[in-house]
Amino acid sequence: MIWMVKIRTILMGSLLAVLAPGLGCHGASAAPVLVKNDGPSAVQLGFDGGQGKTIAPRDTAQFSLDAGDHSSQCRFEGAYDGCNIEERFTLGATKGLNLTLRPMLTLQHAIALAQQGMISAQTTRDKAWATKTLELAGTAPDCADYGAGKLASVSTSVRSGLSIDNMTLANQNLCGDRKTVIQTVIDGAPLYFEPRFITFRDRAGRTIWVRQ
Repeated sequence: MIWMVKIRTILMGSLLAVLAPGLGCHGASAAPVLVKNDGPSAVQLGFDGGQGKTIAPRDTAQFSLDAGDHSSQCRFEGAYDGCNIEERFTLGATKGLNLTLRPMLTLQHAIALAQQGMISAQTTRDKAWATKTLELAGTAPDCADYGAGKLASVSTSVRSGLSIDNMTLANQNLCGDRKTVIQTVIDGAPLYFEPRFITFRDRAGRTIWVRQ
């Protein structure tokens, strides 16, 4: 659950860390953008409606972009929904960029593939939490910590690396914070996970980035 939403400024994941220092500084000169395909299949990448390039796995391609607003067109071969770059972003003045592309799925698609046995899902390596209810009345401070306060009464710590099956999406409202969560049943009891506590992997064991 890499996790992706309606943010229309720049890129996601590793790309965000690369581009963020240049945001807000507009320049006139073009900069070289070296792109590496870190995915398991070829990717088609283009900018601003121009001619795209096919980049094979572990291969690289170079583009040239001016500072300012841009659009991207990114598509991995296979059953993917996109990659870790926003469709519209703003590029600041820079002498050059090195970007790494990875395929991404929507959360809904990832769950559908997991239900079909095409990919797997486990709790994250870090400490994972789940809640036992979809509704909890209270204020933001009441739900600030899974292990304390009002939220602790409806939460449980889940061991890392636990296989998660039979998942569906549900709408949760905890202390006025509405979000989409992953619903499953563990030891006969329904539990609800924030997507950030679940890791999806392909059959080769590679982590799949997921956009919510």
